[in-house]
Amino acid sequence: MSDWEALFRWYLVLSAVTVALYPVVSVIGSGLGGARYGLARPLGIVLLTAIVWWPASLFGLPFTSATLWIALIVSGSLAWAWWRRASCTPLQPRAILAFEGLWLASFLGYAWFRSHNPDIINTEKPMEIALLSSITRSSLVPAPDPWLFGESINYYYFGYQMFAGLNLLSGVPANIGFNLALATLFASTACAVAAAAHCIGRALGMSERASCVAAGLATTLTLLAGNLETPRRLLSDARSTIDAGWWDGVGWQASRIIVDTNVHELGDTRSTINEFPAFAFVLGDLHPHVITYPLLASMLAIAISFALAGPPIRLESVAVAGALAGVLYASNSWDAPLGLLLLIGGLSIAHVADMRRLATSVGVMFASAIAAVLPFTLHYTAPVGVTNHDLPTWLTSLPVVGMLANTIGIVYWRPSGLRELFVVHGLWLAAFAAFVGVMVYRDTRAVDTFRRRPHITLIAGLSLLGVSVAWAPAALVILIPLSLALWIVGSSHERGTQVLAGLFGVGFLLILIPEVLFLQDAFMDRMNTVFKFYFQAWLLLAVASAVSFVYGTRVTRGFARAVVVTAVTVAVGLSLTYTPLSAWDWTNGFETRWALDGSVYLARSAPDDLAAIGWVSATAGDDDWLVEAPGCSYVVLHGAPMSRVSAFSGVPGLVGWHGHEGQWRRGESDDIYRRLDDRVATANAILDGRVSPSRDGPSFVVLGQQERLGSAHCDLVSERSDDVFERMIDIGWVVGFESAQTLIFVPPWHPAARGDR
Repeated sequence: MSDWEALFRWYLVLSAVTVALYPVVSVIGSGLGGARYGLARPLGIVLLTAIVWWPASLFGLPFTSATLWIALIVSGSLAWAWWRRASCTPLQPRAILAFEGLWLASFLGYAWFRSHNPDIINTEKPMEIALLSSITRSSLVPAPDPWLFGESINYYYFGYQMFAGLNLLSGVPANIGFNLALATLFASTACAVAAAAHCIGRALGMSERASCVAAGLATTLTLLAGNLETPRRLLSDARSTIDAGWWDGVGWQASRIIVDTNVHELGDTRSTINEFPAFAFVLGDLHPHVITYPLLASMLAIAISFALAGPPIRLESVAVAGALAGVLYASNSWDAPLGLLLLIGGLSIAHVADMRRLATSVGVMFASAIAAVLPFTLHYTAPVGVTNHDLPTWLTSLPVVGMLANTIGIVYWRPSGLRELFVVHGLWLAAFAAFVGVMVYRDTRAVDTFRRRPHITLIAGLSLLGVSVAWAPAALVILIPLSLALWIVGSSHERGTQVLAGLFGVGFLLILIPEVLFLQDAFMDRMNTVFKFYFQAWLLLAVASAVSFVYGTRVTRGFARAVVVTAVTVAVGLSLTYTPLSAWDWTNGFETRWALDGSVYLARSAPDDLAAIGWVSATAGDDDWLVEAPGCSYVVLHGAPMSRVSAFSGVPGLVGWHGHEGQWRRGESDDIYRRLDDRVATANAILDGRVSPSRDGPSFVVLGQQERLGSAHCDLVSERSDDVFERMIDIGWVVGFESAQTLIFVPPWHPAARGDR
């Protein structure tokens, strides 16, 4: 399939979904005015997927293209019939064209960029294509685990289900759909962020033009800005920074700024992850934290819609928003608490004078969230909350207390340093300082408040300074802005100001939490907590900063305005140095445009593996499974990632990435790695030609370079003797596929052995 055909099919199907379910989106985003059209594309496919996924998971409804088309036609017809009967707000063509233009330009622009390096290789991209391929191939929900035959996926997979649905509806294969999904996420995030920022701008009394500028700047800061590591390195040594390349330069290194030392013992040094959207989209990481970004941005816009629409908020809108929060958990469990917090905040501002209505709305929201996520929770075991052997047994055995002790860890080592905090969060701190300055410029009551209580201000300041010097600089750098933001929320009578200060407050809270607490997972440190919370904070702070920047230029005059404009220009300019340099390095200077097919690189690096993947994809039946070399996470071997056949075909393998399966299933049992080791031993026995074919055995046994030559980088697979082919034939296996470097054996009764497939 050509790139243009794939783009056309994908866009056409997504447009049909968007139009069909627009009435639902319009109702829950009614408080956004014309900006509600920005949520149409991000939420349409989420709603359609949920409509099919829910009964498919609970009652066995097949997740197929036919089911999806029927659901689309029925739900779209009902939605528009209700729209006509309810006499809702008429359509606004100018707003529709504006947001559609933004989406399409972002979608095509990112797809063009991605086509210069579309390879699904390195980092966790092989894992992501494995999940997407398996879900696209299977009609079951949850789909089979592609790297652990006989088990279903134990991961937050709803986002992959969503794009698998688009693959099925459009006929686009998963290896192309992978990159189109990234383009869709990029464009949908742009629209949702623009809708949120535009609405806040209008609530602050800004003109339509200024609100549009704020929307554009919010999109830019969210998706294209980086932290201050790039300008820091450029100012320090510009030539070396430019020549360093992507992996050794700022492309990768800008996401690994904060390093913890003495974590569990003296000398225990661990790098945390401080990724941001521009990094993720340049890398092309189709990971849950990226997949949920448009949905999380839409939840932000819905919360703003609730806050600014005023009471009463329709309960059906609250119910749909709550259901989206439940789906958010099934897509990326880290984001669900923030989604709920944002909705509660929006409802609280709207119903501040009616506590009964607020309680009812929150109750409806939680009930719909629980109902929506129910199918996922019945099949999912979280990889947290298992026994922490560093804690005393008497503590971990206590009810409730023990569960919390095994789930939430305390950062007892010295956390982020002052320089690290300013490098990662300096842009947002500068934006908040500008926001506070504008508030003081407009109203001096804040200054008068602190003047009336100088002793309290002095004591609090000295206390925070002491804590900052002795242990955590964030107590000074982050806690003070957080406190000021909350004070503005409580003291202001303007809803626009409350919303803006609230976004800053929640953003700073998300940054502060990992300085004190972390969620205990397989790594037993705060790496993932910093990673996920910082990624969320970036969204809120980018929107708040963009609006405050533009607002500051509108309300100031004379010298003050000149200062604000200069500061904004410098701050934004510095943050935008990351993406051009990173994108240039990632694409090798945009030297070659390949295609949107993420497996096309295998034609150059491992053509026999690519041929084998194509044959297995075309040959395998619903019940077939395979054996290939057991996989070490992240390892690329002989030109292809390990566990490559199961990853790209979606046909389940006996065992894939050992480390990742252990992480995903850590909550299932304490002996998960022993079970995985048993699978590895079985796989190697089959690959050694020591296991005869059987009716309950594998349908395909892959013997390529990875299986035959092994690698010093992965001790799960070793080099095999030259007579392994003869041994396979001697014990009854039949060659089903053969190329120069790769053989695939099948049992003698398999249709492929007779040439029937």
